[in-house]
Amino acid sequence: MRFPFLLSIALLTLPGCGNHAETSSLAVPAAAVQGQSPGEKRAARSPSIAYEHSLHLDVHEDKIGSVYEAVQAACREATADQCVLLESRLDTGNHASATLRLRARPTGIEKLLTLLSIQGGVTHISRTAEDLAQPMADHSRKLAMLHDYRSRLEVLRVRAGSNIDSLIRINKELAQVQNDIEALDGEIARLRQRVETEILNVHLDAVHHRSFMRPLSQALANFTSHLSEGLSSAITGLAYVIPWSIMLFVFAWGAGKLWGRSKRARARHDLGREDR
Repeated sequence: MRFPFLLSIALLTLPGCGNHAETSSLAVPAAAVQGQSPGEKRAARSPSIAYEHSLHLDVHEDKIGSVYEAVQAACREATADQCVLLESRLDTGNHASATLRLRARPTGIEKLLTLLSIQGGVTHISRTAEDLAQPMADHSRKLAMLHDYRSRLEVLRVRAGSNIDSLIRINKELAQVQNDIEALDGEIARLRQRVETEILNVHLDAVHHRSFMRPLSQALANFTSHLSEGLSSAITGLAYVIPWSIMLFVFAWGAGKLWGRSKRARARHDLGREDR
Protein backbone atom coordinates (compact mmCIF):
# COMPACT_ATOMS: atom_id res chain seq x y z
CA MET A 1 0.00 0.00 0.00
CA ARG A 2 1.49 3.34 -1.08
CA PHE A 3 0.66 6.93 -0.21
CA PRO A 4 2.77 9.23 -2.44
CA PHE A 5 3.65 12.56 -0.93
CA LEU A 6 2.01 14.74 -3.61
CA LEU A 7 -1.22 12.79 -3.64
CA SER A 8 -1.37 12.79 0.16
CA ILE A 9 -1.03 16.60 0.25
CA ALA A 10 -3.72 16.94 -2.39
CA LEU A 11 -6.09 14.67 -0.50
CA LEU A 12 -5.62 16.62 2.70
CA THR A 13 -6.55 19.85 0.95
CA LEU A 14 -9.67 18.52 -0.75
CA PRO A 15 -12.81 20.02 0.81
CA GLY A 16 -15.73 17.84 1.66
CA CYS A 17 -13.77 14.62 1.95
CA GLY A 18 -14.96 12.91 5.10
CA ASN A 19 -13.46 10.11 7.08
CA HIS A 20 -15.96 7.48 6.01
CA ALA A 21 -14.25 4.21 5.07
CA GLU A 22 -15.69 1.18 3.36
CA THR A 23 -14.95 -1.84 5.51
CA SER A 24 -14.59 -5.50 4.82
CA SER A 25 -14.94 -8.12 7.51
CA LEU A 26 -13.57 -11.61 7.84
CA ALA A 27 -16.91 -13.00 8.88
CA VAL A 28 -16.93 -16.77 9.28
CA PRO A 29 -19.85 -19.10 9.93
CA ALA A 30 -21.16 -19.27 13.46
CA ALA A 31 -19.25 -21.61 15.71
CA ALA A 32 -20.58 -25.12 15.49
CA VAL A 33 -20.26 -27.98 17.87
CA GLN A 34 -18.26 -30.80 16.36
CA GLY A 35 -18.76 -34.47 16.96
CA GLN A 36 -16.38 -36.90 18.58
CA SER A 37 -13.15 -38.10 17.12
CA PRO A 38 -11.69 -41.44 18.21
CA GLY A 39 -11.06 -41.12 21.92
CA GLU A 40 -11.54 -37.34 22.00
CA LYS A 41 -14.55 -35.07 22.40
CA ARG A 42 -14.17 -31.75 20.63
CA ALA A 43 -15.11 -28.41 22.08
CA ALA A 44 -17.10 -25.66 20.36
CA ARG A 45 -15.32 -24.35 17.29
CA SER A 46 -13.73 -20.91 17.52
CA PRO A 47 -14.19 -18.57 14.53
CA SER A 48 -10.45 -17.79 14.45
CA ILE A 49 -8.80 -21.12 15.26
CA ALA A 50 -7.31 -23.29 12.51
CA TYR A 51 -7.01 -26.99 13.37
CA GLU A 52 -4.65 -29.63 12.01
CA HIS A 53 -4.83 -33.35 12.84
CA SER A 54 -2.24 -36.11 12.63
CA LEU A 55 -3.16 -39.80 12.68
CA HIS A 56 -0.77 -42.77 12.65
CA LEU A 57 -2.33 -46.12 11.82
CA ASP A 58 -0.91 -49.64 11.89
CA VAL A 59 -2.45 -51.58 8.99
CA HIS A 60 -1.82 -55.12 7.78
CA GLU A 61 0.80 -54.98 5.06
CA ASP A 62 -1.51 -56.50 2.44
CA LYS A 63 -4.13 -53.81 3.10
CA ILE A 64 -1.93 -50.71 2.84
CA GLY A 65 -2.92 -50.12 -0.79
CA SER A 66 -6.65 -50.75 -0.26
CA VAL A 67 -6.84 -48.41 2.76
CA TYR A 68 -4.89 -45.81 0.79
CA GLU A 69 -7.41 -46.00 -2.08
CA ALA A 70 -10.39 -46.08 0.31
CA VAL A 71 -9.36 -42.80 1.95
CA GLN A 72 -8.97 -41.11 -1.42
CA ALA A 73 -12.34 -42.42 -2.59
CA ALA A 74 -14.03 -41.20 0.59
CA CYS A 75 -12.51 -37.75 0.04
CA ARG A 76 -13.70 -37.63 -3.57
CA GLU A 77 -17.24 -38.52 -2.47
CA ALA A 78 -17.28 -35.88 0.31
CA THR A 79 -18.03 -32.99 -2.04
CA ALA A 80 -20.47 -31.46 0.45
CA ASP A 81 -17.64 -31.29 3.00
CA GLN A 82 -15.28 -29.66 0.44
CA CYS A 83 -12.72 -32.44 0.84
CA VAL A 84 -9.51 -31.93 -1.16
CA LEU A 85 -6.54 -34.28 -1.41
CA LEU A 86 -3.48 -32.06 -0.95
CA GLU A 87 -0.74 -34.69 -0.99
CA SER A 88 -0.44 -38.47 -1.25
CA ARG A 89 2.40 -41.01 -1.34
CA LEU A 90 2.36 -44.83 -1.50
CA ASP A 91 5.46 -46.97 -0.95
CA THR A 92 5.10 -50.70 -1.67
CA GLY A 93 8.78 -51.61 -1.30
CA ASN A 94 10.44 -53.52 1.53
CA HIS A 95 8.87 -51.18 4.10
CA ALA A 96 5.30 -50.66 2.89
CA SER A 97 3.77 -47.36 4.00
CA ALA A 98 1.56 -44.53 2.80
CA THR A 99 0.88 -40.91 3.69
CA LEU A 100 -2.01 -38.63 2.80
CA ARG A 101 -2.74 -34.98 3.51
CA LEU A 102 -6.34 -33.84 3.17
CA ARG A 103 -8.39 -30.70 3.79
CA ALA A 104 -12.12 -30.70 4.53
CA ARG A 105 -14.81 -29.17 6.69
CA PRO A 106 -14.94 -30.45 10.29
CA THR A 107 -17.76 -32.88 9.45
CA GLY A 108 -15.69 -34.33 6.60
CA ILE A 109 -12.63 -34.72 8.83
CA GLU A 110 -14.84 -36.48 11.38
CA LYS A 111 -16.02 -38.97 8.76
CA LEU A 112 -12.47 -39.67 7.62
CA LEU A 113 -11.30 -40.23 11.19
CA THR A 114 -14.16 -42.66 11.77
CA LEU A 115 -13.33 -44.51 8.55
CA LEU A 116 -9.66 -44.79 9.45
CA SER A 117 -10.26 -45.89 13.03
CA ILE A 118 -11.84 -49.14 11.82
CA GLN A 119 -9.11 -49.89 9.27
CA GLY A 120 -6.35 -50.70 11.75
CA GLY A 121 -4.80 -49.87 15.07
CA VAL A 122 -4.38 -46.21 15.96
CA THR A 123 -0.88 -45.74 17.35
CA HIS A 124 -0.88 -41.95 17.55
CA ILE A 125 -3.44 -39.18 17.18
CA SER A 126 -2.92 -35.48 17.81
CA ARG A 127 -4.47 -32.12 17.04
CA THR A 128 -2.79 -28.73 16.85
CA ALA A 129 -4.50 -25.35 16.81
CA GLU A 130 -3.31 -22.03 15.36
CA ASP A 131 -4.97 -18.79 16.43
CA LEU A 132 -5.43 -16.56 13.37
CA ALA A 133 -7.31 -13.78 15.16
CA GLN A 134 -4.44 -11.29 14.91
CA PRO A 135 -3.71 -11.69 11.16
CA MET A 136 -7.45 -11.64 10.45
CA ALA A 137 -7.84 -8.36 12.33
CA ASP A 138 -4.74 -6.88 10.64
CA HIS A 139 -5.99 -7.78 7.18
CA SER A 140 -9.43 -6.33 7.91
CA ARG A 141 -7.87 -3.05 9.05
CA LYS A 142 -5.55 -2.86 6.02
CA LEU A 143 -8.40 -3.63 3.64
CA ALA A 144 -10.55 -0.90 5.15
CA MET A 145 -7.69 1.59 4.72
CA LEU A 146 -7.23 0.55 1.09
CA HIS A 147 -10.91 0.97 0.29
CA ASP A 148 -10.93 4.37 1.95
CA TYR A 149 -7.82 5.40 0.02
CA ARG A 150 -9.35 4.21 -3.26
CA SER A 151 -12.52 6.22 -2.60
CA ARG A 152 -10.46 9.35 -1.99
CA LEU A 153 -8.48 8.77 -5.18
CA GLU A 154 -11.68 8.40 -7.19
CA VAL A 155 -12.95 11.72 -5.82
CA LEU A 156 -9.60 13.30 -6.65
CA ARG A 157 -9.74 11.91 -10.21
CA VAL A 158 -13.13 13.55 -10.78
CA ARG A 159 -11.85 16.89 -9.52
CA ALA A 160 -8.71 16.67 -11.63
CA GLY A 161 -10.83 17.41 -14.69
CA SER A 162 -8.69 17.75 -17.80
CA ASN A 163 -5.33 17.94 -16.02
CA ILE A 164 -3.57 15.14 -17.91
CA ASP A 165 -0.54 14.90 -15.62
CA SER A 166 -2.73 14.65 -12.51
CA LEU A 167 -4.99 12.06 -14.16
CA ILE A 168 -2.01 9.90 -15.13
CA ARG A 169 -0.61 9.94 -11.60
CA ILE A 170 -4.00 9.28 -10.01
CA ASN A 171 -4.89 6.44 -12.41
CA LYS A 172 -1.51 4.83 -11.81
CA GLU A 173 -2.04 4.99 -8.08
CA LEU A 174 -5.59 3.63 -8.44
CA ALA A 175 -4.26 0.65 -10.39
CA GLN A 176 -1.70 -0.08 -7.67
CA VAL A 177 -4.31 0.24 -4.93
CA GLN A 178 -6.64 -2.12 -6.82
CA ASN A 179 -3.82 -4.68 -7.09
CA ASP A 180 -3.20 -4.38 -3.35
CA ILE A 181 -6.91 -4.88 -2.63
CA GLU A 182 -7.10 -7.98 -4.80
CA ALA A 183 -3.97 -9.47 -3.20
CA LEU A 184 -5.35 -8.80 0.26
CA ASP A 185 -8.74 -10.27 -0.72
CA GLY A 186 -6.90 -13.46 -1.75
CA GLU A 187 -5.11 -13.63 1.58
CA ILE A 188 -8.37 -13.06 3.43
CA ALA A 189 -10.00 -15.87 1.45
CA ARG A 190 -7.12 -18.17 2.39
CA LEU A 191 -7.55 -17.35 6.08
CA ARG A 192 -11.31 -17.91 5.84
CA GLN A 193 -10.70 -21.30 4.25
CA ARG A 194 -8.13 -22.15 6.90
CA VAL A 195 -10.54 -21.55 9.81
CA GLU A 196 -13.59 -23.03 8.07
CA THR A 197 -11.77 -26.25 7.15
CA GLU A 198 -9.29 -28.54 8.87
CA ILE A 199 -6.15 -30.39 7.77
CA LEU A 200 -5.72 -34.14 8.29
CA ASN A 201 -2.33 -35.88 7.97
CA VAL A 202 -2.61 -39.66 7.70
CA HIS A 203 0.34 -42.06 8.09
CA LEU A 204 -0.22 -45.73 7.29
CA ASP A 205 2.48 -48.11 8.50
CA ALA A 206 2.79 -51.90 8.36
CA VAL A 207 5.97 -52.42 10.38
CA HIS A 208 4.21 -54.09 13.33
CA HIS A 209 2.14 -56.43 11.16
CA ARG A 210 4.76 -58.22 9.06
CA SER A 211 4.65 -61.98 8.97
CA PHE A 212 7.32 -64.14 10.62
CA MET A 213 8.81 -65.19 7.27
CA ARG A 214 8.82 -61.71 5.75
CA PRO A 215 12.19 -60.60 7.23
CA LEU A 216 13.74 -63.95 6.26
CA SER A 217 12.50 -63.71 2.67
CA GLN A 218 13.81 -60.16 2.42
CA ALA A 219 17.21 -61.27 3.79
CA LEU A 220 17.39 -64.11 1.23
CA ALA A 221 16.35 -61.78 -1.58
CA ASN A 222 19.15 -59.39 -0.64
CA PHE A 223 21.75 -62.16 -0.06
CA THR A 224 23.64 -61.70 -3.34
CA SER A 225 23.83 -57.92 -3.00
CA HIS A 226 25.02 -58.22 0.60
CA LEU A 227 27.58 -60.86 -0.45
CA SER A 228 28.99 -58.61 -3.16
CA GLU A 229 29.16 -55.71 -0.73
CA GLY A 230 30.98 -57.91 1.80
CA LEU A 231 33.49 -59.11 -0.81
CA SER A 232 34.12 -55.57 -2.01
CA SER A 233 34.71 -54.46 1.59
CA ALA A 234 37.11 -57.36 2.14
CA ILE A 235 39.06 -56.55 -1.04
CA THR A 236 39.23 -52.88 -0.06
CA GLY A 237 40.48 -53.85 3.41
CA LEU A 238 43.08 -56.18 1.90
CA ALA A 239 44.39 -53.33 -0.25
CA TYR A 240 45.02 -51.36 2.93
CA VAL A 241 46.50 -54.32 4.85
CA ILE A 242 49.12 -55.46 2.26
CA PRO A 243 51.33 -52.29 2.37
CA TRP A 244 51.25 -52.22 6.15
CA SER A 245 52.11 -55.91 6.29
CA ILE A 246 55.16 -55.38 4.04
CA MET A 247 56.34 -52.46 6.15
CA LEU A 248 55.91 -54.45 9.38
CA PHE A 249 57.82 -57.41 7.86
CA VAL A 250 60.73 -55.18 6.79
CA PHE A 251 60.79 -53.54 10.21
CA ALA A 252 60.75 -56.91 12.01
CA TRP A 253 63.50 -58.29 9.72
CA GLY A 254 65.72 -55.24 10.30
CA ALA A 255 65.13 -55.36 14.05
CA GLY A 256 66.04 -59.07 14.06
CA LYS A 257 69.26 -58.44 12.16
CA LEU A 258 70.28 -55.71 14.57
CA TRP A 259 69.42 -57.86 17.55
CA GLY A 260 71.50 -60.76 16.16
CA ARG A 261 74.53 -58.55 15.57
CA SER A 262 74.27 -57.09 19.05
CA LYS A 263 74.01 -60.57 20.57
CA ARG A 264 77.09 -61.87 18.68
CA ALA A 265 79.12 -58.79 19.67
CA ARG A 266 78.28 -59.36 23.34
CA ALA A 267 79.29 -63.03 23.01
CA ARG A 268 82.70 -62.17 21.52
CA HIS A 269 83.29 -59.60 24.24
CA ASP A 270 82.52 -62.15 26.96
CA LEU A 271 84.89 -64.70 25.37
CA GLY A 272 87.70 -62.11 25.27
CA ARG A 273 87.33 -61.41 28.95
CA GLU A 274 87.49 -65.11 29.84
CA ASP A 275 90.75 -65.57 27.82
CA ARG A 276 92.47 -62.82 29.79
